[in-house]
Amino acid sequence: MRDSSPLDVVWRRKRLIAITFLAVVITTAVVSKNLEEVYSTHSTLLVAQAGNDQSFDRVQASQAFARSFADIIASPNIARRVANRLGNGTTTAEVGDATSFEAVAETQLLRIDVQDPDPARAKLVADVYAEEFIAYARGNLAETTQATVSLADTASVPASPTRPKPTLYTLLAAILGLALGLALAFLRDRLDHRLRTADEVEAHFEPPVLARVPTRGRSEKSGAAFVEAYRLLRTNLQFATVGRPARSIAVTSGEAGEGKTTAVTQLAIASAEAGLDVIVIEADFRRPALQRALMPDSPEPIRPGFSNYLVGTASVEDVVHPTGLPNISIVPSGPLPPTPSALLDSEFARRMGAELLSLGDLMLFDCPPLSVGANASVMGSWLDGTLMVVDLHGSTQRSVREGLRQLEAVEAQVLGMILNRDPMLETKSYDYYLSEGKGKGRTRGKRSQRKQHERELAKLAVSRPSGTDDPSS
Repeated sequence: MRDSSPLDVVWRRKRLIAITFLAVVITTAVVSKNLEEVYSTHSTLLVAQAGNDQSFDRVQASQAFARSFADIIASPNIARRVANRLGNGTTTAEVGDATSFEAVAETQLLRIDVQDPDPARAKLVADVYAEEFIAYARGNLAETTQATVSLADTASVPASPTRPKPTLYTLLAAILGLALGLALAFLRDRLDHRLRTADEVEAHFEPPVLARVPTRGRSEKSGAAFVEAYRLLRTNLQFATVGRPARSIAVTSGEAGEGKTTAVTQLAIASAEAGLDVIVIEADFRRPALQRALMPDSPEPIRPGFSNYLVGTASVEDVVHPTGLPNISIVPSGPLPPTPSALLDSEFARRMGAELLSLGDLMLFDCPPLSVGANASVMGSWLDGTLMVVDLHGSTQRSVREGLRQLEAVEAQVLGMILNRDPMLETKSYDYYLSEGKGKGRTRGKRSQRKQHERELAKLAVSRPSGTDDPSS
């Protein structure tokens, strides 16, 4: 079963975490670099009660006046006076947006903070505001409050902008991006029901895993690993049934595109290698692909086919055609019948199985996916067994579970599962097969006719194109 430990989730979703982290950091860095620079400065006013002595009570009263004046200085009336003084089209709203005021705690000081894209203008606004409020307090507040307002410190020209701060913003974005990436990783892992490993399949479902097929690449080693997986499947099928071997097998999948046609093709080739006479039957009437997989040089559909036999217009001998591969024959799909499932559940279909077994040792039916209809489950009910292909790059627990439920409903015998495109397999484990014939083998005579026959079939297995349902293995 999939490991749900935090470290394993992080490792499994490391790509999502990295993409989220980089997206947040890079976006923040670019945006912060392009933000308008804002400079900040301030001038300071001193509020004091008139008198020569500065007793504790006077200081306390001055601090209270400073707090009161902080509210008065923020008045639009003061901002209007400053805007008129500055001129050049400066509005009251612009002055109000650029300024803020604060009574410095436990002091008699009142600070005027100004922010502006121009550092020189920021100083000018702070100084003019201080001068205008001093004049306003002298003319309107001094007589009533007996308090004076004087300039304690003029504003300086700021040397560097207050914001933006790209370095700080980027560091904060890195922390946020990492947290967001981790959150998305755990959410994705919780919502992701795709099957990824053989352990997960075995933990969730009862049918055994009969073969784990690696992704088929272009290299010789990859091709050898791919072919050897189906040889192992051929061997495991001999022990999948108790009593008598399965001679008629349906191959299906939960969804389209999981590789069932490729599985039929490769299993047929692997069985032919062992000397069995194999008949493959195209039972997917709507999307037949078996002929293209086994006979790429015959683009035109072969007739008569499976549907012709089912409606009684052709005999078994008429619908079995040679493929050009040793020991492998094909029954093409034939014309699309109006009700395929009804025909497959007929006495004709059951009788065909017995008649085909007189012509060969093994029958492999390429059935449609279980998600598109009842054809595969109907056939599974009267064949010796069914193989289910599971693509570890796309199959979900739900699709496999629904497929198995359909097969169980008709009491079809599920022999096991073929895990396609297993990411856990390494082709280096097949180096032994590639090394055959090197070294001492060079001094030996010609191989037997059977060995040469097996090599030719293996070469065909790797070189022939897969069916349309092969998920780009």
